[in-house]
Amino acid sequence: MRLVTQTTLAAAAWVDAYCNLTCPTVHRNGFLAFRMVESDIARGQGAGLTSASTGYIQLGLFQQALREAINTTTNSTQKSEWNSYLHDGIISSAFEFQNATANVERPLDRFSLGTSYLLQGGSANSQILARAIDALEQSAVLQPRNANDGLWYYDNTNNLSAYHNLSYLDGMFSYAPFAILAAESEVSNRTAVDLALDAGNAWEQLGLLYKTCRKPSGLLVHGYDPTYSHPWAENSTTGASPEVWGRSFAWYTLGLLNSLQHLSCNSTFYPRFRALLNKVLLPQITAAERSFNLTGQYGVWQVVDKPGDEGNFIEASASCMTVYSMLRAARLGLLDDTCDEYVKRARNVALGIYDHVLKTFLGEERNGTLTLNGTSTVASLSGDVSYDYYIRRPVDTNDVLGTSAFVLASLEVERG
Repeated sequence: MRLVTQTTLAAAAWVDAYCNLTCPTVHRNGFLAFRMVESDIARGQGAGLTSASTGYIQLGLFQQALREAINTTTNSTQKSEWNSYLHDGIISSAFEFQNATANVERPLDRFSLGTSYLLQGGSANSQILARAIDALEQSAVLQPRNANDGLWYYDNTNNLSAYHNLSYLDGMFSYAPFAILAAESEVSNRTAVDLALDAGNAWEQLGLLYKTCRKPSGLLVHGYDPTYSHPWAENSTTGASPEVWGRSFAWYTLGLLNSLQHLSCNSTFYPRFRALLNKVLLPQITAAERSFNLTGQYGVWQVVDKPGDEGNFIEASASCMTVYSMLRAARLGLLDDTCDEYVKRARNVALGIYDHVLKTFLGEERNGTLTLNGTSTVASLSGDVSYDYYIRRPVDTNDVLGTSAFVLASLEVERG
């Protein structure tokens, strides 16, 4: 494997062009984004659920990236082949979610697949999808909650002592958009929607996490335990965990952005979601600028607010998700439009992070497929959540979380 450089991509000054907010035509046509989609498919990734602990959210993020690639490509062959691949992955996974009781014992990540089912539409297997949607909606009603009404991230009946009472930022990528889409769907269970699924319920969960996990810097830590049952919660007045894990904050931000795009502009919740998106993006912009000032590198660090500290590292999947969220929010006019400097900072930071991803993590195999390294394995709040725990998480090559996030980031960069 070799690193993909400006020369191997046949555009000697293209990174400079990106940093000037312009792109060579070849990149505007989805050069890297589409190549990574084809590379994932060539490896058989995203074809269905896997046994990985992050299997649900991996597939959910892959399907979002594939949907956006399908909507972007003008190549009819690609569109047809990718639609078929997406459809097969959706149907094969839907069989796993037909029972509401069983669904409750799975992480909130399961709802990212529910979003795919709701967006699919027109499938010959519509009954399978409808049953999965109904069972997922009922499972939202049955999901355990804390006394403050915060959803448990994982009702792991096999290890309840480790996971009880824990609310994670991670779950909002999956739960919040599903809650909003379910409320608008004709096939939805109206009782379930009223009790646990709509914009109000999504707002409640996003708000609880923001209020409980927010540091003075505006960055959000990984999650919280309001019962203080886990030793790490005892030193916090809110039960919040101590560290800002890059990917959990990126999940939360992306879930908030996706939710906002599913909301009607006329919804009373729309301005609240937009204001919250700005509140969480601004400290991430500041953190990336601080990273550059201290280390000479833009990026999202594994522990976000400790750039350059011993053992810490810039993580690929969080970096790519953050690039996407910043650029898409800027492009769609979701950032505070009273401050041009804010939008300019978001774009400059995002392109700087993307530059680092290309130089550090992107590679190419002899057969032409793209690779991406630097994606951290899963991190949990079930045990040790110290700084050392996060920085000692192994990193993988071609983890679908990383490659899918790279597709999303590249699609936004390549729009120019």
